[in-house]
Parts: sequence; C-alpha cells; structure tokens
Amino acid sequence: MEGFRFSLAKDVSLRSDADGFFLISKTPIKILRINKSLYNFLKHISEGSDSADFPTTHPQETMQVLLKLAARGYLKLENTPTLTEFPFVSVIIPVRDQPDDLLDCLKALENVRYPRDKFEIIMVDDSSREKLEKVVTNPGIQIIRNEKSKGAAACRNIGAEAAKGDILAFIDADCIATESWLEELVPFFQYTGSGAVGGYIDGHGDKTPLERYEKTFSSLNMGSRLIIEGKGESGFYVPTANLLVGREAFRSAGGFKEGMEVGEDVDFCWRLRECGYTLVYTPTGRVAHKHRNKLGKMLKRRFEYGTSEALLYRTHRDKKKGFPVSILAGLSFIALMLAVLLANPYPLCALPVLFGSDIWWKSSTIRKYRVDISPGQLAAAALRSHLSFFYYAFFHLIRYYLILIIGLGVAWWPFWAWDGVGIIYASVTDYIVKKPKLFYPVFLYFYLMEHLVYQVGVFWGCVKHGYFGSYLLSFKRA
Repeated sequence: MEGFRFSLAKDVSLRSDADGFFLISKTPIKILRINKSLYNFLKHISEGSDSADFPTTHPQETMQVLLKLAARGYLKLENTPTLTEFPFVSVIIPVRDQPDDLLDCLKALENVRYPRDKFEIIMVDDSSREKLEKVVTNPGIQIIRNEKSKGAAACRNIGAEAAKGDILAFIDADCIATESWLEELVPFFQYTGSGAVGGYIDGHGDKTPLERYEKTFSSLNMGSRLIIEGKGESGFYVPTANLLVGREAFRSAGGFKEGMEVGEDVDFCWRLRECGYTLVYTPTGRVAHKHRNKLGKMLKRRFEYGTSEALLYRTHRDKKKGFPVSILAGLSFIALMLAVLLANPYPLCALPVLFGSDIWWKSSTIRKYRVDISPGQLAAAALRSHLSFFYYAFFHLIRYYLILIIGLGVAWWPFWAWDGVGIIYASVTDYIVKKPKLFYPVFLYFYLMEHLVYQVGVFWGCVKHGYFGSYLLSFKRA
C-alpha cells in the first residue's frame, strides 16, 4: 500500500466505546460500525502516519476497503503512489475515417509519461475509406486493418488479441490523453488487484455553447467522485474512451460483445463485475474527448444511447436501476404533487409535519449512538434528504416520462404545471451543482432536448427488443 495516502474526510471522526467502534460523519450525517482492526488502522492514518507503516497481512483487501470508504465519503484519497515498477501496457485505438483526430491522439500519446519500452500502441482501422497507413507514418505503431467494417467492439477485441501488455488501455481516436494518464491509473492495478480502472473524460473544446454543455453534461463524464464496485446489481460502468483492463480480467469477461453498436462498454463492465472483478473509477488519469459539436449529431448519439437500455437490461436481468427512497421525503413529494395537480395549497400543510418528523427520527437515532449533533445540523440533514429525493424523483420523471406528462397535460392542464415544477427544480439543481459555463436559458434548451431525445430512444429500444425492463426500478432505502 506504499504511496497511497488517505485522510479522514471533512467532518468525519472516529469513536470507540463500550458499544463498539464507529466512523461518524456529521455532514452528511452517517454512522458506520467498523471492527477493531480497521479502527486501529484508521486511527493510525488519522494521526498523519503513512498507511504503509501499519502492518497488515492482506494489503490488497485492505486497500479495497479504504477505497470503498473513500467512495462513501468517509475518507479522502490524498495521493496515489509514484510507480516504481512498470507493467507493460498496450494502448488500443479503434478508428474509422478520423485521420485528423487520430493524429492528435497519437501526438498526445508521445508525451505520456511512461517508459517507451513498457507500452505499445495498436491502432485498429475499421475499414476507413482512406487507408490510415498513409497517414500514420510512425513505424512503432502497430496497424491492423479490417477490410470490412466490424464495429468498435470487434476492433477492441482484435487489438486485445494482438496485444502483448499485462494491461489493455482503451482510448478513442477522438481523445487526447494527458501526460499523467497512465501513471495515475496503473497504480490501482498494482496495489488493489482491480480488474479494470477508468479515468476522467473531460471535454476538449469549450468555444461553442454546445461544447460547454457537453464538457459538463456528456454521458462520458462520470463525475468527480471516486467509485469502486464489485459484483452486485448496480448499473455502474466506465466508458471505453478511457478504460484500462487487466489482461486476465478481459479474458475472463470474454471481451466486448461484437455486434453491439452502442452500450458495449456497459455490457462489458457488467460482465467483468459478474466475474468477481472490482471496477474502479477515479477522477484522475484524464483524457479530453472531442464531443460532437453539432446539435443534430449530439442528439442522434443520445437517441442511440437510449436504445441500448432495453437490450442491456434484457441481457442482464440481475441489474436494476436503483432508486433511493426515504419514506418521509417521499410523502413530502406526494404532498407537493397533490398541491400542484389539484391547484390546492392544503396538501402543503403536511410538509412541516413530515419535515419535523424526519428531524425527530434522525434525532432519536443520533441519541441512540450518543453523537453530538447540533439542532441546526439535524435540520440541515433532514432538508438535504427531502431536497435530494425531490431531485431524484423529478430527474427520473423528466428523463423517462417528460413526453408522456406533456401528453397528459393535453387532457388535464395541471400536468403541465407539474411538469414545469419538475423541469425547473431538476434543471436548476443540475445548473447550480455542475456549474456549466452557459446562461441558464441556453443550458435549459440543451438539457430538455437531450432528455426528450433520450427517452424516445429508450422507448424505441424497448419496442425493438420487445422488452420494457428499462422502466423497472429497484427501490432502496436512502
């Protein structure tokens, strides 16, 4: 574990008493019971000591626990180690008819900080109209050409078959890797035993309004939070535009499913996790993606992403769309809905009662564990749970049912009012949290167009594949 450095996250503390050992977060309020050995380890690093100085018989398992605690907000990952050993990495690039993008991608790879004798570049030309051998003159790059187009999934499999590396690094031809790309992602394999690691995908351009929207809201952008998942029903995945996979894990998962035009990265990551491998996403190891800068092309791609849902959920019946449910917050949401739909303020009278009940319930739980939380912090926690539920509920309705609700409004106009409340609430929340460099009306236009087109794609995919499991939810306690 040498080189990885963790610290307790802000407002997080450790406690030990006769009831056991606990990790306590005050913002948001969370209490986690832990065992004595983990308590001693966390106490060691909370005092500023290096994690490598603490003896442990299972370093990889311990590191995975620490990463999961970081993903859940209890710890902060301060630093990843500097590599002292360099596993061989095969960089695999599927490409078709993108000569200019490809040259930019290859030029950036020349500047990646990694020993030149420890990585190779394999370019798989998927039957480009002009043979890319004429464009790529570097003799050190292995070029494989498909005489007939086979699709990106097949190209990645072909590249993996020809690769010599212990790690297969997948990147798209329209991506620009940063100099620290590999040195920030590879350590997760060495120290955690992960099967695959994905890094942050940024937007390359920000000159046009659409580029600035995509820079923040592209479906390739997985956010700024560390995520680590193993086998389970969650839909977590990492896009192949920036994905490193261990060779053995790749073989065990069976590679990418050829013939899938979209969603093949989701399918692969789900199969990888089902094989028992851990999948990590870290907001480091960045690449910059040249997003589609024409609205029609962007919306077409969102439609295609939507169509993939039905096939994915039909193939992976164990996967569910998790929806966090808080009973009191859910009742508040229903009260708000009734007030808007009935144009009657009386259901809103339930909101302070439900909010007060949530504070009382949280307070009783806190007293049980004897945690010192101020009334203001309790009220803030209750407000956060209610507002978060409102966001998730409104976002889901807009994402999958916006057109239906608009249609219902033709028969009964209050549905339009309800739709308007949901659109404003969800969009303003996203606008404030993600801070796109756009005026709100411009942002809202792209936001609505994206959701409308995506849900049309979802419905069309369900009709095409004869499976409507895309609309099923797995409710979980928030």
